[in-house]
Amino acid sequence: MSELAKPESLAGHELPAETSAILRIFGRNTVWLWLDLGALRIGTALAGLFLIRYFGPTNFGIYSMALAVGWVANAAIDLGLTRYSARAAAATPDTVYGILALNLFSTMASALLTGLGLLIALQLGHWRTACLAAGFIVCNFEGTANLCANILTAQLRSRAILPGSLLGAGGLAGLVAAAIVMHLSALSMLLLLSLRSAAVMILRLWQLRRHWPGAAEWTITRFREVAANALPYFANTLTQVSYAKIAILCLGFLVTEESVGWFAAAFAISDVIPQWSYSLSGAILPVWTRLFETNRFDVMLELRQRLLDIILFVSVPVWISMALFAPEICGVLGQKYVPSANILRIIALRCVFSVFDGFLGHGFLVAVDRVKERQLALARCAVLLIGLSLLFGYLWGTRGVAVALITSDACLILQYLLISSRIGLKIQLPSTFAPVFFAGGGMVLATLALPGDTELIPKLSLAFLSYFGVLVMVSRRQLLNAGRTVRECIS
Repeated sequence: MSELAKPESLAGHELPAETSAILRIFGRNTVWLWLDLGALRIGTALAGLFLIRYFGPTNFGIYSMALAVGWVANAAIDLGLTRYSARAAAATPDTVYGILALNLFSTMASALLTGLGLLIALQLGHWRTACLAAGFIVCNFEGTANLCANILTAQLRSRAILPGSLLGAGGLAGLVAAAIVMHLSALSMLLLLSLRSAAVMILRLWQLRRHWPGAAEWTITRFREVAANALPYFANTLTQVSYAKIAILCLGFLVTEESVGWFAAAFAISDVIPQWSYSLSGAILPVWTRLFETNRFDVMLELRQRLLDIILFVSVPVWISMALFAPEICGVLGQKYVPSANILRIIALRCVFSVFDGFLGHGFLVAVDRVKERQLALARCAVLLIGLSLLFGYLWGTRGVAVALITSDACLILQYLLISSRIGLKIQLPSTFAPVFFAGGGMVLATLALPGDTELIPKLSLAFLSYFGVLVMVSRRQLLNAGRTVRECIS
C-alpha cells in the first residue's frame, strides 16, 4: 500500500471495531436506500412504461434526448459538488454549508437563464428547442435534490431521503396519468416534471435546514474556495454523466427519432436493476470513507470482497434472464417497440457492468480518494464510446451503438481493476466467479429446452430454479458465506 495516503483520523466519526457491527450500519443504510432506489424506482419505472407506450418511439425519442442533454448540461453547472458532497460530508461535515451555498447559487442562476430561453423558444415556435430547455430545468432541480440526498446519506441519515423519494415517485405517477388522460405533449410533460423536481428539491433542502449557509458562505471568495475543493470531482462528474448519455446523443446524429426511442426504451429497461444496485454503492461510500480515513484497510478490503461475491450471485441471473426474455419484456411496451428486443439482448449485460461500475467506481475509488484516476478512466472510455458509437452506429444502427456501449463498459471495469492493483488494493477474483457462470449456463440450457409457446412466468421460474439448483451443488460453501454476510447486515 505504498501509494496510499495516510489521512488524519476522523475524530468523532469512527466506526465500530467489529466487522459485523460495521455491516449492520451498512445494512441499515442500504435498506433505506433500497426503498428509495429500489421499490420506489421500480414504481417509477412502471409509470415510465406507461409513458413510453403513450408517447410512442418518436415522441419518446425527443423526450429522452431532452433529458440526456439536460443531464449533461446539469453536470457542467454542478461543478462536481454532488460527487464532492458524497465524500466531503462524511469526511469533514463542516463543508456542507459552503457546498449548499454554491450549489444553490448555480442552480437558481442557471434556472432563471434557461427559463428565459424557454420563453423565447416558445415565442418563436421552436418547440424542440423548448423541450431541450425544459429538460435542463428538470435535471437542474433534480441535481440539487440528489446533492441533498448525498449529504443525508453521508451523514448516515438515509431514512430521511424517503419523503422526497415518495413525493417524486408519486408526482411522476400522477403526471403520467395526467399526460395519458389529457393527451399532453412531451413539452408539457417536461414542464410539469420541472415542478415536481422543484418540490422534491425544496423538501430536501428543508431537511438540511440545520446546514443552511450563513452570510459568510455567500461570498465570491468562499465560492472559489469550495469550487477549488470540488474541482477534482467536476471533471469526474461531467465525464461520468456524459458517458452515460453519449450513446443516446450519438444516435441523435445517426438515426431517426423513432430509432432513438427504440434504443432509449431498451436502455430504460436495462437500467432498472442497476438503479436499485446504486443503493449499495451509495450506502457503502460513507462507511468505506470512514475506514479509509482511519487507516483500517484490512476491514475495508474484507467488506469489498464479501460484497463482491453477493453482487455476482445476484447480477448474473438478472442479466441472463433479461437477455433470454427480451422479446416478452419489450412486448409489454406495445407492438411499436418490438425492435427494442434486439437492442435489449445486447445491453442487458449492463445489469452486471453498471453494478460493478457503481460499486468499484463511485463507491470504492471515490472512498479511497482516487477521483482523478477514475475520471481519467471514464474520459478514455467516453472517447472510445464516441468513436465506436459513430462507427458501429453508421454500420449497424442501434444495435451497433449497443455493442459500442457494452465494449466501453468492459474497458471501464478493466481500468478500475488496474487502478486498484496499482495503489496496492488489488481486487481478488470473487470465489463465486466460476460457479456463477457455470450456473448461468445451466439456466440458459434449461430455458432453451422448454417449448417455444411456454408462458413467461413458468420460463422465469424454471430459469431461476435451475440457476440456484446448480449453485447449491457446485458452490454450497460460497452460498453459505453470502448468506452469513446478508444476515450480519440485517441482524
